Amino acid sequence: MADWLKIPSKNKRREEDIPEPYEIVCVCGVSLSGYRRKGPYRHACQQCNEAYFILPRNTYPAPKARKKKKQLPKQQQLSDFILNSAFVTRLREKRKAKQEARKPAEANSATETRAEVSPFELPAPRTRLITPFRGILAGIILIVGLTGYGILNSRKMEQASDALKAATQTGNQMLEQEDLIAANDAYQEAFQALTVLGRTDPAANEIRQTSRELLAMNTQAVSPLFEIAEEAVVQIKQSGVDSWKTLFEVRYADTWIIFEATLLPVESQEETEQSRYRLNLPVLLDEYTLYLELTEPAFEEYLKSHQGQPVIFAAQIVDFQQDASRPDTGIIELNGETALLWSHLKLYKLLGIEFDEFQNREQIEKLLNQQSRFLGLTE
Repeated sequence: MADWLKIPSKNKRREEDIPEPYEIVCVCGVSLSGYRRKGPYRHACQQCNEAYFILPRNTYPAPKARKKKKQLPKQQQLSDFILNSAFVTRLREKRKAKQEARKPAEANSATETRAEVSPFELPAPRTRLITPFRGILAGIILIVGLTGYGILNSRKMEQASDALKAATQTGNQMLEQEDLIAANDAYQEAFQALTVLGRTDPAANEIRQTSRELLAMNTQAVSPLFEIAEEAVVQIKQSGVDSWKTLFEVRYADTWIIFEATLLPVESQEETEQSRYRLNLPVLLDEYTLYLELTEPAFEEYLKSHQGQPVIFAAQIVDFQQDASRPDTGIIELNGETALLWSHLKLYKLLGIEFDEFQNREQIEKLLNQQSRFLGLTE
């Protein structure tokens, strides 16, 4: 096997007449070239005499270059096979034929429906509005929101309960000291706390009634009823009715007056007209008469069940009207929605009323107890 390069087989032997050139560069820079021989030999450089070993000519034929086939991945081969199969090709052709047949019908329908669709209509959404993810997200947000609302509402209720207790105690102390302004401030806070708590029990109604009576006491009209009538006569004579109505609105609108009087119904000409009640307490002057009327009072049921009986109540002033048929007569209109029956004898006494033969204590107390029972309060 030592001479396997010299004795090749006949099948692997190459032609000897095929030249095989070589070229090397010497260390001195001279290019050495020539043709390989049958055996090895030394090629000496003519400039520096450096000798180089030259291999003999290759006795075996040169290998043939192979063309590498481009190998596709197995998945791509499989997909190409499926897409190029006869079955898929037939399906593709059928689908193409259906699309071509559908194009004229779609074009006709589009031209027919375009005239019917409004240009202001929004296109239909391409995606579903409700998806499982959005449903879960909405549920989480709802749970978190309800939990937060529950916590805040619980804290709000606790604060309102504490404020109600403190305000009620302060208001009672101020009433003992007959400090009506401080008592009113405290009971208004208690009223707001009851609104937050939403209580409707008898104790809560008692606090509401007290707060309303204190509010009426602290925002009474600046002048008594007789002085208002005298002022009306003077202003109407000097400046006219319109000037007096403007002055009346500035001075007396939304202020309170507390009465003990009998309310008589006023006959209305129309059935749809609101019910009105007139106080049998006209203010009679030499040249002028002033009446007070209440429209649809909140305690109208009490008036119907106790007709002709005196009533102790408080009402807000709304407006002044001149009687069109009688120029010497005026009407002060009272707000029936905010009007309230009186119930507390102690607060009634704090108005400065002294009991005598005309103001009998027992009769007043009996009347207030009757009104308290109607309101569902303790006597």
